[in-house]
Amino acid sequence: MPTPTSVGNRRRRAGAVLAAALLTGTTGYALLTSIGPSRITDPDTASSALRETPTPSVAPPTPTTGAAGPSVGARPATLPEVRTPVPPTRIVVPGIDAELPVVPTAVRADGAMEIPDDPRTAGWYRFGPDPTSDSGAMVVAAHIDSRELVGPLARLGGLSPGDEVLVSTADQEVRYVIERVDSYPKKVIDLDAVFDRGGAPRLHLITCGGRWDPVARSYEDNVVAVGVRVDVP
Repeated sequence: MPTPTSVGNRRRRAGAVLAAALLTGTTGYALLTSIGPSRITDPDTASSALRETPTPSVAPPTPTTGAAGPSVGARPATLPEVRTPVPPTRIVVPGIDAELPVVPTAVRADGAMEIPDDPRTAGWYRFGPDPTSDSGAMVVAAHIDSRELVGPLARLGGLSPGDEVLVSTADQEVRYVIERVDSYPKKVIDLDAVFDRGGAPRLHLITCGGRWDPVARSYEDNVVAVGVRVDVP
């Protein structure tokens, strides 16, 4: 089982190469990716667009006056229960007529986040939040295309604020509402914000976008749809 340190290291390694290797298409499907979301090129704006204000912590108790000395509350000498992740199994985006199975993914040997080869299947970054987490961004990503076909998320840029996204687990359905959809050059996107574990429970749904570079054999942008969770399990 990964320790908190190893999980953090894996997340940083995944982020370090996400811009280069997370979502690389192979067929040059530039028609749909050339329209739709606004393109953010300012690094500060890119960071603020993806990062939520962390959930405030519980305020410490107010000390009483007139006591003979400081009072220290007692806590049970037991570790908190380890939370079992709840993997998403399917994602449905009615606004773009997209439905994809979702599989847990981790980090490849080269440090990149694993993405299923088939663009009809999405990957969930299993070292981050899941659909029932109390805070943070659940990252779900899929390739835009392959040599043989175009994936459902090629239409991701066509989503609008207010559109619905449904994420299924083994025994429940969790609903998100799209807050914003933007395109980011891979050299600008804030990867720490992509994998942000603070703030409201939300979804970062990601694919490629922008122009196809035939030399690099990669799209120049990532399209990120941010959905806020509205049905809290």
